[in-house]
Amino acid sequence: TVGDMVTQFEQLLCIITGAKYCVATINGTAGLHASLMSVGVKAGDEVLTQPLTFVATSNAITYCNAKPIYIDVNEQNLGLCPEDLQKWLNDNTVFKNNVTINKLTGARVSACLPVHTLGIAAGINDLKTVCKKYNIKLIEDAAEGLGTTIKGKHVGTFGDAGIISFNGNKIITTGGGGVVITDNADYAKRIRHISCTAKVYHPWQFIH
Repeated sequence: TVGDMVTQFEQLLCIITGAKYCVATINGTAGLHASLMSVGVKAGDEVLTQPLTFVATSNAITYCNAKPIYIDVNEQNLGLCPEDLQKWLNDNTVFKNNVTINKLTGARVSACLPVHTLGIAAGINDLKTVCKKYNIKLIEDAAEGLGTTIKGKHVGTFGDAGIISFNGNKIITTGGGGVVITDNADYAKRIRHISCTAKVYHPWQFIH
């Protein structure tokens, strides 16, 4: 996650995706985990996602000691359905003091994690509209989405952050690895800190 070639790779991906910041991670799953932590997902929170995805999407949520809540996918693009998301929020939550709370569990619904399944763009603009209304952070799992755009805007750049994977089965591969892309400088700084084992710089001491 460090070195001149890694920095060049990050800079090139900023150019390709149009994102202001790009942070390399050990893999896409780590990128999701760090992104969720950086936008404020806490233990006991609930994160809205989809059941049609590789298990890493749900794993990243549980790594935060949060709980995945599954919303059905859209039949046309296989991504999280905006209409079903809106219906679930209407039926199951209350919005109070700018926080969305699950009426049944009492848990805060803090983030939404849709997937651009197989690199096909989800209905991300509609998902973003719903999330904004409920003050829910939006993290895009664009693991297979390198090169996918919506009207010229690259997937992974619509929400608060997005990830791309470079595992062996992806559009391009580095043998493994991933990146987080974001336009938020604070999120990028936090994600880079987490991805580098939270080490405070010192010439020889190891303080994490």
